[in-house]
Amino acid sequence: MPLDPPPLDESGQTLPHDHHGILAGDGVIRRVSIHHLVTDEKYPGKKRISGSMAFRPSTGENGGMSVDLESLIVEAGVDARAFVASPEWVGAVRFTAGAVRAEGFMVGYDPMPNNPYHGQVWGRFSKQVQKRLAALAEPFVPVPYL
Repeated sequence: MPLDPPPLDESGQTLPHDHHGILAGDGVIRRVSIHHLVTDEKYPGKKRISGSMAFRPSTGENGGMSVDLESLIVEAGVDARAFVASPEWVGAVRFTAGAVRAEGFMVGYDPMPNNPYHGQVWGRFSKQVQKRLAALAEPFVPVPYL
């Protein structure tokens, strides 16, 4: 079912919100770029996803962590794994909205002209929470180099 439009400020930017149409079991996908990877000290020659680099908000007044909302992608009949992978994004991880909310975040809908399935996660991204998000992240599109 399509989501209700998000709340907007006077300039048309999406306001941080916890969207009632995004259910606890819904998938929240975070794309991973090569810039989110660091050398893993425990396993020489291997890399790992850096929580502080991959799980942080965008800059800007209402900036949250950009995500893709799996239920919208699937509803549209699009292959979610193919949609989130591209040369810029080498892989992706998945959370449930409920797990992200349990860490104190809001999960909202923030459609963009080039991505109608876009959402954001808003809240306080402390180092401890970033580490917990890294631990909660389930592989969705395998990240090479790991």
